[in-house]
Amino acid sequence: MMDEDKYQGPALLGFVLRVVGLTLFAYMAYATLYGPYKTTVVHLALFAAAMLFIAFLGRGRSEVPGMRAVQWGLDVVAAVAAVGSMGYLVVEYERLLNLWGSSYLTQMDVWVGFVMVAVALEAARRQSIVLALLGLAGVAYMMWGNLLPGVFAHAGMDAQRFAYIVAYTSEGLFGTGLQVAATYLFMFMMFGATLQATKTGDFIINLANAGLGRQTGGAAKGSMAASAGLGTMVGSAVGNVVATGTFTIPLMIRTGFRRHVAAAVETNTSEGAQLVPPIMGAAAFIMAQITGISYATIAVAAIIPAVLYYLSLYWVIHIEALKEGLRGMPEDEIPSAKETMKDGWHLLIAPVLLFWLLIVESYTPAYASLIALAVALLAGMARAVTRVPIRELVGQFDTGIRQAAGITALIISIGILQAAIVATGLGPRLTEIILSVSDGSLILTALLTVVAATLLGMGMPTPIAYLLLAMFAAPALITAGAPKLGAHLFLFYFAIKSGSTPPVALVAVVAAGIAKANWWRTSVTAFVHSLPGFIVAFMFLYSDALLMQGAPLQIAAAAVSAGVGVFAMAAGIQGWCGDWISWPERAALVAAAISLINPGSLTDVAGFAVVGGILAFRLVRKRGPESETRETRSPTKEI
Repeated sequence: MMDEDKYQGPALLGFVLRVVGLTLFAYMAYATLYGPYKTTVVHLALFAAAMLFIAFLGRGRSEVPGMRAVQWGLDVVAAVAAVGSMGYLVVEYERLLNLWGSSYLTQMDVWVGFVMVAVALEAARRQSIVLALLGLAGVAYMMWGNLLPGVFAHAGMDAQRFAYIVAYTSEGLFGTGLQVAATYLFMFMMFGATLQATKTGDFIINLANAGLGRQTGGAAKGSMAASAGLGTMVGSAVGNVVATGTFTIPLMIRTGFRRHVAAAVETNTSEGAQLVPPIMGAAAFIMAQITGISYATIAVAAIIPAVLYYLSLYWVIHIEALKEGLRGMPEDEIPSAKETMKDGWHLLIAPVLLFWLLIVESYTPAYASLIALAVALLAGMARAVTRVPIRELVGQFDTGIRQAAGITALIISIGILQAAIVATGLGPRLTEIILSVSDGSLILTALLTVVAATLLGMGMPTPIAYLLLAMFAAPALITAGAPKLGAHLFLFYFAIKSGSTPPVALVAVVAAGIAKANWWRTSVTAFVHSLPGFIVAFMFLYSDALLMQGAPLQIAAAAVSAGVGVFAMAAGIQGWCGDWISWPERAALVAAAISLINPGSLTDVAGFAVVGGILAFRLVRKRGPESETRETRSPTKEI
């Protein structure tokens, strides 16, 4: 149960926030089953008012009495402004939605619109200074972009038109970002909170360790499987690190992994879980909203990329364990698969049902997640071993609602950027600028978007980073020749990886904190370990066969080519290919992996030949009388 210390405020405030949150959950459940109250815009306004109220008043505050009072005052003002401005829209919605244009706004309408913008920027500032600055830049660009020279100039707009577009149309604050938060993210985060309450995470961790614990580096491989299984439902790489890393990182360290390596493994496995169907951390639903491609198509397309991502991590972990001379987990710490399944098989009912409802029955994501949530509760309460007290369940729901409020506080300001791109015509001009810099080259355009993903994703949750990239970078990639679905999955992949890329590697920082390791060393190690997976991401752009698009033989050939490329890159960066290899061999394997990026080309032949030749030579030599030991040929351990 959430207590006063957790809220950093009076117990009464904690109670009020919990009541508001649970009331919102009840309303969202009602809206999912019977439709929103009044119009969609009113529904979004009610959702935003409650989420911002919780986000502003539910934060931690300074222990310094004077500063604490100032923070309380600012929080109350922000919360009142949020509820008041959204309430104004709810009361005046009929008149506002029937306006013919900005010239019909009253002075009060304009002022309320500016209050909404200020509230959105303040909410973003408290979560990410980068996003807040981007929002401010969007406001300045809309108002005074006519003063800029060259391709960035536009006709400009007055205060009335600005307020109308941003506050009262679906191109602004009530656009894609807030719609995604209300339609997809909220209910899935509540589903994740339900799974946490019923100890589904513990069950998945035990099952993963039971299956992989005896293998070389078994603790890390178990962490990989556990994070993949749980993380697809958690929807946050940081949340996944906290949920699984608390157990898996100490276990990896106890079995011999160096602290920063254990933290890096957990970082990568937790991030990659958002690639795993069916939920994909809710990104599949966001992608469907933006691209118009069906959810089922996106979920199926992610299967091979997710398998290849974890295959790359499996090889990296395996070679890392060989490098350190590590074995599996201690026998007495490996759970019994039979006992684990006996105690927790019923916890799988809800995730399996969710997959069925989404893929087979084609239910809406919100409806499917609500039904799965109810089933998860019933399944957890049905047996004593997973039964959870009501107070604890309410506490988990409260945690999920507060996390949803934090994400909504971030995501609402994206409406300002959406308005700046759409209303000023900036989107097409950005595409032209990117393509002019890359000279239309797909690979150069992709590299530019990787840089953009790293910068835009600094410290942001993956859904927010992906939404930004979808607006800024996706059109350029598609124009350069990438398939639409491949371009969006490519951007989503690097939105995920921005969480562990220096200099703002939030996911790596959290994992390093659990491991008591250096965060910079952790993030660099996580980046190096991720390199094999980069091969797969770039393959999206050259062939949609990896995304289950095309003939079965073509899909199989692309999967094999990608699998060999992943192995080649892992072997090259770790220095093992059947046996410990030399630096020239490592360089040759990295080059072979890169040559396999474009499936079906002549470069595939060269790539296969190099990998096969080095692997065969090393295996034959390893069996010979002159085979060298790990001590004389193992690569150095600076990574």
